[in-house]
Parts: sequence; C-alpha cells; structure tokens
Amino acid sequence: MKSVAFTLAAVLSSAAAFAQQGRTYTPPPPNTPPPASTSMQQTPSSAAPSVDVGAIFDKLNLSHTGKLTKAEAQSQPTVAANFDTADANHDGVLTKDEFLAAFKPAQ
Repeated sequence: MKSVAFTLAAVLSSAAAFAQQGRTYTPPPPNTPPPASTSMQQTPSSAAPSVDVGAIFDKLNLSHTGKLTKAEAQSQPTVAANFDTADANHDGVLTKDEFLAAFKPAQ
C-alpha cells in the first residue's frame, strides 16, 4: 500500500511541476488517423537486416580450418549451447554446412 501511495504522490508532483511550466497536454480527438509520415507500413529500407550466417561461422573459426571446434564455439553462447545438436555427424566439430543448416535464420 505504501508503494501505491508513493507512486501516486510521484505522479501528482510531476503533474504539478509540468503544470507550473505553463504547458498543458491536449489529447488528440478520438479516431484521428496518424499523420502520413508515421505510417505503420514497413518499407524495404526499414526491414530487418538479413543475417549472414556464413560470415558468423568464418569469424568464429579462428583456426581457419573450415571446422568449428567446441573451444571456438565458446565465444558465442548460442552456438556453444547448441553445438552437439548442430554436429550432425557427431565428429566433435561443425563444418560450415552443419553450421549453416543448424543456425539459419527463421523465415
């Protein structure tokens, strides 16, 4: 109950400070469409960037052998946590093909 009273007091005091600055808030009329510049439609330039999973593999493969070891995978928690599942042939390393298959982005 004290936290509710404290929160209410904080809201009221901030409203009073806001009013003292000579500013008032006027809500928009109901059912007013947003301005054209704030359209909710996504344009290609605002789309999420694609992830280059191959480049991630190349950065993690510090030995440049084309095979990612468990030690190399430790620098990326998601890869480390899913290493054994991604290792399709269970040879203890991830090839680039195994990596790409296991960590491709969801469509």
